[in-house]
Amino acid sequence: MISLVDDIYIDEDLPVIYIRRFDSIILSDVHIGYEEEMASKGIFIPKVQKKRFLNIFNRAREVFKTNKLIINGDLKHSFSKLTKQEKTELNEIFRILKDEGTEITIIRGNHDNYLSLVTENYDNIKLVESLIVDNIVIFHGHTNIDVDENKIYIIGHEHPRLGLRDKLGFVRRMQCFLVTPLKNNSKVIVLPAIGIYQAGNDISLNHSNYMSPLMREYSILEKSKPYVIIEKEGIMEFPELGLLKDIML
Repeated sequence: MISLVDDIYIDEDLPVIYIRRFDSIILSDVHIGYEEEMASKGIFIPKVQKKRFLNIFNRAREVFKTNKLIINGDLKHSFSKLTKQEKTELNEIFRILKDEGTEITIIRGNHDNYLSLVTENYDNIKLVESLIVDNIVIFHGHTNIDVDENKIYIIGHEHPRLGLRDKLGFVRRMQCFLVTPLKNNSKVIVLPAIGIYQAGNDISLNHSNYMSPLMREYSILEKSKPYVIIEKEGIMEFPELGLLKDIML
């Protein structure tokens, strides 16, 4: 088990974090319903998002020995409506987790419009805009916020991955967590996406390449440290981005 910051941990090859003081698993960017949206554009892909989410949470629950889950935004995919696939699969997920006694907090992301039409039917689910406990602030990352000193911010939204190129030009892209210091003595932990079709956006030293206002305006990117997920192997701590700049994409 690796501590990212204070009592915030990662383990095995799981794309989730565990906060000991909350006794909660936190994950982000599941994007249930993505397959239906692609089908509407004539692109037919396997429906695997729901299964992947449940498999990851079940593994995380065994590793971290808790039944509390915080979903940090973009549980669903469609912006403009609640699609048939979203409604069906979200209800299936919520019924399973309710039967298993899971306490769920969902932090609203930019894709989570109309999610309340489903969550309002479950008494084990809280739908909130953000979650603040002690010095930890959890929000999806797509909105502007006032950044305070000595805080730990936890966001999703970016879908971070580390892209590296070797001397022969071979490129390897790897999903990762990104721990980044901010200009005011705070830190941000950027979560990887759970959705398999949201595999990532390349992290870089260019502030304008980031979607989150927090990362664009406050981050010290040279000191950012990626924690790369190697499937079936574990999580590897890489050097700071400033030291990787010559081989980063």
